Amino acid sequence: MKLVHVHTEVLIVGAGLAGLSTAIHLEAAGVEVTVIESSDRAGGRVASDVIDGFICDRGFQLINAQYPALQELNVIRELDFIEAPRVIEVSLGDRRHVIGDPRQVPWTALNKATGTIPEKMALLRFIASRPKPGQSIGQALRNTGTCYERVLRPFLQGVFLTDPDNVDALYGHSIIKSFVSGRPGVPRSGVGELSKALAKRVSNIVYETRVDGIEQRSVHTNNGTYTANKILIATDATTATQLLGLTEVPRMAGCITWYHADAVNPSGSGRLVVDGQRRGPIINSVVMSDISSSYAPANQHLISTTTDLNVTESDVRRHLAILWGVDTYAWQFIAKYEIPAALPIHNVGRALSQSMKISDHHFVAGDHRTVPSQQGALFSGRLAAQLILD
Repeated sequence: MKLVHVHTEVLIVGAGLAGLSTAIHLEAAGVEVTVIESSDRAGGRVASDVIDGFICDRGFQLINAQYPALQELNVIRELDFIEAPRVIEVSLGDRRHVIGDPRQVPWTALNKATGTIPEKMALLRFIASRPKPGQSIGQALRNTGTCYERVLRPFLQGVFLTDPDNVDALYGHSIIKSFVSGRPGVPRSGVGELSKALAKRVSNIVYETRVDGIEQRSVHTNNGTYTANKILIATDATTATQLLGLTEVPRMAGCITWYHADAVNPSGSGRLVVDGQRRGPIINSVVMSDISSSYAPANQHLISTTTDLNVTESDVRRHLAILWGVDTYAWQFIAKYEIPAALPIHNVGRALSQSMKISDHHFVAGDHRTVPSQQGALFSGRLAAQLILD
């Protein structure tokens, strides 16, 4: 294979959301950009596979159409976007209790199983206020009592992939507020459609290009050497730390997403289910084909389940039977995605934004530099583009 030697104004390493966002903003300003990506597709963790006719996202994730970065890019209009329910179900004993936005389901506020009226009023006051710095979101929400232990804690563990006691309150508060005003959902054909739509806006993406090393203005890869006036590293946090020789490695949270299918639908609502009693390894579970029927072939239903790491499928099936109240023994196993570094953990006291300029020639972007979310990744790309243009 002939090795290339390419020069470009700006070289971006990584075609995830952060890298794509940076490239789009730079090209809009007239800058020549080349993006190199180690895999065969764009999007990083925001990707989907088709397995035996089922659409399996690489890790359970919804897209919040109200994220400011998505609205600025005006990309939702390019997707066949389907909104998900803005309510969840909490499994307690042998029943599932509905709770959600009181503007949509006001009657759920009266259910004492998910918290008393004073506890839910305390939650509303929390949302309308600003938490004290230096505490975790778990500490800030403890005065919501039963509502926290049975609803908020298990739900937020699915958002952060770690116990809320490990997450900064200011960051957690911003995420909860985004849910209140949000429009969660998925593209009809999977979350990977978002990555595809963004990648179409970038002129030059070179796939299957692995970085071996970085010098001041050079990047050495398996396909040759790229030189650039400025280089942005938009990879995962661990790779970025290694390539740039940074000293601080963000703590990462991991998870496993399991996909099962059955001819009998255990739900029919598309609501996310959490366990208010934490009786097993499952963080949450949802019938994805209830949100978008394209996720499963005709007469089949696809169930997505997120768990901690180091979990066996037999334990998952046992816990699924408790949550859904059905026998899961005959459910067809479709896929398993083990993601050891799914999200950075936003530790207590951590600033909402970290420096993205490493030197005059080197920059870094990703949700590990802002806040762990799709919004954080896209926004970091926009900030990095501004720094590169300065």
